[in-house]
Amino acid sequence: MRPPSAPPPSGSPHRGGVDADGGAGAGTGAAGLGVDPTVGLPEAEATARFLRHGPNELPPPPRAPWPIRLLRLLAEPMSVLLIAAAAVDAFGLREPADASAILAIVVLNAAIAFLQEGKAAQALEALRRMESPRARVLRDGLVREVPARELVPGDVVLLAPGDRVPADLRLVEATLLEVDESLLTGESLPVPKSPTAPEGAGLSERPATTFSGTVVTRGTGRGIVVATGRSTELGRIAERLETREPMTPLQRELRDLTLRLGTIAVVVAGGVFALIAARTGLSGEGLQRAFLAGVALAVAAVPEGLATVVTVALALGVRRMAARGAIVRRLAAVETLGAATAILTDKTGTLTENRMRLEAAAAVGLPPGPFGALPPEVRAAAERAAVLCNDAELDPPSGDPLDVALLEAVGAEGVRGIRGTHALLATLPFEAERRRMAAAVRGPDGAVTLLVKGAPEVVLDLCSRAATAAGEAPLGPEERLRLARVVDELAAAGMRTLALADRRLPGPPGDLEGAERDLRFVALVGLRDPVRPQARAAVEEARRAGIRVAMVTGDHAGTAAAIAREVGLLEGEGGVRTGAELRAEGLPEDPLAVPVYARVDPDQKLALVEALQARGHVVAVTGDGVNDAPALRRAEIGVAMGRRGTDVAREAADLVITDDDLATIVHAVREGRGIYDNIRKVVDYLVGGNLSEIAVVVGALALFPALGVPLLPLQLLWINLLTDGPPAIALGVDAIDPRVMDGPPRPRGQQLLSGRRLLVLARRAALMAGASLGALAVARFAWGEPWAHARALAFTVLVVAHLLYAFAVRRPPGDPPSLRRLTSNRWLLVGVAAGLALQLGAIVWPPARDVLGTAPLAPREWGLVLVAGLFPISLMLLEGAGRRRGRGSARAPDRRGPRPPRAGGRRPGTLGPPEPGPPAGPRAPRAGHA
Repeated sequence: MRPPSAPPPSGSPHRGGVDADGGAGAGTGAAGLGVDPTVGLPEAEATARFLRHGPNELPPPPRAPWPIRLLRLLAEPMSVLLIAAAAVDAFGLREPADASAILAIVVLNAAIAFLQEGKAAQALEALRRMESPRARVLRDGLVREVPARELVPGDVVLLAPGDRVPADLRLVEATLLEVDESLLTGESLPVPKSPTAPEGAGLSERPATTFSGTVVTRGTGRGIVVATGRSTELGRIAERLETREPMTPLQRELRDLTLRLGTIAVVVAGGVFALIAARTGLSGEGLQRAFLAGVALAVAAVPEGLATVVTVALALGVRRMAARGAIVRRLAAVETLGAATAILTDKTGTLTENRMRLEAAAAVGLPPGPFGALPPEVRAAAERAAVLCNDAELDPPSGDPLDVALLEAVGAEGVRGIRGTHALLATLPFEAERRRMAAAVRGPDGAVTLLVKGAPEVVLDLCSRAATAAGEAPLGPEERLRLARVVDELAAAGMRTLALADRRLPGPPGDLEGAERDLRFVALVGLRDPVRPQARAAVEEARRAGIRVAMVTGDHAGTAAAIAREVGLLEGEGGVRTGAELRAEGLPEDPLAVPVYARVDPDQKLALVEALQARGHVVAVTGDGVNDAPALRRAEIGVAMGRRGTDVAREAADLVITDDDLATIVHAVREGRGIYDNIRKVVDYLVGGNLSEIAVVVGALALFPALGVPLLPLQLLWINLLTDGPPAIALGVDAIDPRVMDGPPRPRGQQLLSGRRLLVLARRAALMAGASLGALAVARFAWGEPWAHARALAFTVLVVAHLLYAFAVRRPPGDPPSLRRLTSNRWLLVGVAAGLALQLGAIVWPPARDVLGTAPLAPREWGLVLVAGLFPISLMLLEGAGRRRGRGSARAPDRRGPRPPRAGGRRPGTLGPPEPGPPAGPRAPRAGHA
């Protein structure tokens, strides 16, 4: 049970008011709003203002009906192509099973996207839930409790500890009032409030105003409502949440890839249709034959399995990340973190442990050191002052974080022993104006002692003596200067410093504040939120990966700088920019040239994100409070803290870190890069294989006119069935290359299938198609086999070559051929073996032969299949080895970072919206896998 507190020495609360222009002045603000703060609004006037201003709540944004939202998702390019392919299968090729499988993919993708679309609405709903449901107001001179939504500008609201502030209030009265504004400003400690304090421009510089959604932690107050609903700071944040969410790089890349493949499919299918129709005539049978060949080739050109494989790869990546404490809220955002070029991280809880701890203590004649290293008598006096001049509790921890840290330093047993043997006579609570706390206690010997704890400069001025290892000694000027230097030293290390003092009294004091003189200085204690053990290593790994990290915090500049130096973000002096300096000078031209931003407001954090995006960066930003929600949603990757984060932040984020650790974010970057590399392997495999099918059809039509249709429609679909399934999924879940963090991120806007990469795949497709057509020529012209038999042989060679092609695409660029590495993916071995077994069944099982148009093969034909099937993969591997010898060393994947935009973007030094201008295009990527 906490001891009773004595009333404030002044005997009356602070009073004040607001001018119409926001300045301080007793009563003028109340008069400007037409209200007497001692009486409140008349009920009739409150009703009239309610009708004029509306309810004090955040209205939900208008949403399109669910059928419209579902149709928008089905109108995406990939969905349109897949639906068209299903229609061809169902009505043109009479393959309802294939059509059903394709439609199932479309429905699955649309369902996932449909569920995610409500995220912005959920974030707004979380903001609404944060508002106080009831409020105590003064109306007609009577205190009433009304629903918070009924508050109007001019209402006089009463505040008490534990209240959530229901609207933005300008204080007219405050008694020891402190408010937790961490959700809006990021300040880790409660903020003292006073109606007479001067107001600044930033949220953290307005001590005479309390904001909607913040929490009263101590004291009482009375304020006039100056803003409700959307007009509050909380409402302004909610409005910014309603902006449209940008597409992730993966979404853009899949969209572009789908459009490219669709264009290729239409052009080639149209050409094949025209060529066959011209050769066979425009009869009904000829047109039907040409139509079947054209639409089958169009279906084969679009890798139907791409969306499924990408979903599986992302889902398994999500599972791995969840096991490491990173929970993904939006599936497509997994790989986007792998493209991040900048991380804007909080300080409290992300780089630090979010728990104050006593780190150092100093006494007269002793340098700073561990608390336990104080001389026994000095330590005993310090423990007594720390425990008894303290309103906090240890079990469970409650109260001011600094007070809890003092109790933890003494320990539970020590706290029980000291409080159990001392009787508390009176206390004088900490007050912002006094900057100290005092308590009078009676010890086990009956002696009365005054204990004081507070700001060092204040407490030292009240001291004339000091406790030392040798006893009591005068506190001279030289020792005062030394202690002042110790305070500066601890502050430079990011610590909050308190001074502890005491004085023997002749008896219980009648005037506790008057007894605060001729004190004996006991010790200085330095407390801080310690740095996480993994923080420095995480920062170093991010730098090695080409990711630039900056700290953005609402805490004080000195504390932020000290933590930044400890984790390796800051070297030497400078490198810190405050919110006030940003308002005065604007953003720097390169925001990441400043590694630490302190005392930053929500708008400034959002401006930093937008400025970096204007320079071509893919931004990951961390946050935990309401103030972070707009930046979390605006960034490509919003990372919310799971332990201390609010519902608003979590629901606005793409990623939730359950342990609030920067190291977990860096691990998520590794996973994101690995997932993207695997998706690129899948694209290479599927697109390269499909191009080989197109090349076989086009090549056979050009070289062997008498053959007719080179590959039957069902044969093309069979190839896609074998290759789009287990082998592609096995590539999508391939083990992450351990060197994935050894290079910079890939450029923003780099496509999964660039023009240069398409040429590489076309060359590989030509090898596979050449092997297939070569086998066809040998069977027809050297061995004299019928065209149907030669086609069956060419079909089998193409299947074998396509399945083995998977081993070529999984080899990292520049790596020499290695049998161990090529076969290290057990799932790929199983998938390829299963495909080969199914193809064997299609040849030896008569019903399958009849459906797919295959035929039994003679031993020499099996030998041709083996040689022709291995020919492409062998050349691909030898080609890569030759390139590596020519370079002399392996080259890491191209992950060059972004370059500044050519034009447009944010004007340097401004916080306004970006200026229009042509977008900055990415540099041409190097060739991909060798």
